[in-house]
Amino acid sequence: MAQIQVKFFTQQKKYEVSEAPFSVLGSVSGSDLCDLINKLRLEQDDESEKKSFDFIVNGEFLRSSLLQHIEEKGLSVESVLPVEYFEAKESPELKSTLSENDWISGIQLNKQHILTGTYDCSVNIWCRNSETKLATGLAHTEPIKCIAWIPSFGGENDSNEKLASTSQDQKIVLWDFDKEKNSLRPKFSCKGHSRSVESIAVNSKHETFASGSWDCTIKLWSASYVPEKGGLEDEQISSASKKKRAKLEQTGISRVPQMTVAGHTEVVSGLVWVDNNQLCSGSWDHTLRLWDMSEGKETSQLRGTKAILSVDYSKLNQTLVTGNTDRHVRLWDPRSTGSVVKSNRTSHHGWVTCVKWCKTNSNLLVTGSLDNLVKMWDIRSTKTPLFDLTAHTDKVMCLDWHKSETIASGGADNKVFLFSAHDGSLQQTLS
Repeated sequence: MAQIQVKFFTQQKKYEVSEAPFSVLGSVSGSDLCDLINKLRLEQDDESEKKSFDFIVNGEFLRSSLLQHIEEKGLSVESVLPVEYFEAKESPELKSTLSENDWISGIQLNKQHILTGTYDCSVNIWCRNSETKLATGLAHTEPIKCIAWIPSFGGENDSNEKLASTSQDQKIVLWDFDKEKNSLRPKFSCKGHSRSVESIAVNSKHETFASGSWDCTIKLWSASYVPEKGGLEDEQISSASKKKRAKLEQTGISRVPQMTVAGHTEVVSGLVWVDNNQLCSGSWDHTLRLWDMSEGKETSQLRGTKAILSVDYSKLNQTLVTGNTDRHVRLWDPRSTGSVVKSNRTSHHGWVTCVKWCKTNSNLLVTGSLDNLVKMWDIRSTKTPLFDLTAHTDKVMCLDWHKSETIASGGADNKVFLFSAHDGSLQQTLS
């Protein structure tokens, strides 16, 4: 078996070993290299504890023998091979389970609360600390499809929090949550779509939000909670009778969109803002489209081969990720045009319904599928996910990853599962 010269390096200083080249057999695996690193650490410090390490060779995880990896990547065995290593991540741990009365189609976390939307037409807010339900809102007449917090300038210290929900009833409702009274009431009812509203995304300044629908359009709306002076919203309040005012308290003031853009030929199933003006939309028509929403114009189109169910964007690595109906997870470069799939990840056995990047680590993402599984991926591992998070007994419908510490999933088993993501091991950005 061939001998290969390797040079180990790490960004975790506490695990550093000599950078002198070592000669190893081509047949060595990751576990063999792990034993070698631990032996070298013990020689430097006889009190060092044995650790598990992962290895990166030429930008990808070592998941086979070193020689096989070298041959697959077309690397030379004549020169010293740099091998990066770091402590292996721990599997996320199931911490909590919450139960709803129907399928959970939307979930988002903030520091204090868990927001869910369900197929019984309700919007629900839970306390993260006590895991008790604080409020339920009923202003929709059909199942909820997605939900979103609308952060305010005062942050989570404000006495009130704002949020939005979309539904099969063709509406988006803007809600006001009074944290002191634990009351949830509709403030605005956004009307304009002609079919179910499937997706929503709030821009980075929290001034506007976009919605996508089965009517194949994207609409842009004001996220302001102040009625437009002298306009339709102000008129509804000023001219309302006592009876009408009471109804507005239950349904919210009617709001119309600021803009409508069209181009997709199937449902707009996913939305995410790339920056404050640039919006990305994913559709069952197999395309991702980028829009300049300051002008309402499509700027580029990325074409795939299968329907897109979900999309997210990482500001850390400037990459889009999509979940698709052929069970693949795809990574895209939004700065390119045409069909620019950077890579595929295949492990799910059903439609990939939801995808979410980690906000503090450019390499990590989670996905959920109709196969009942949530999977955590490191994009440098091209063959297998890092972990399968097995908790759901029915299809996974929604996901969120709050900062780097908590992964939340909701499904058709009416359950919310909260996983601790061991954020101390995830604080790694672009290397």
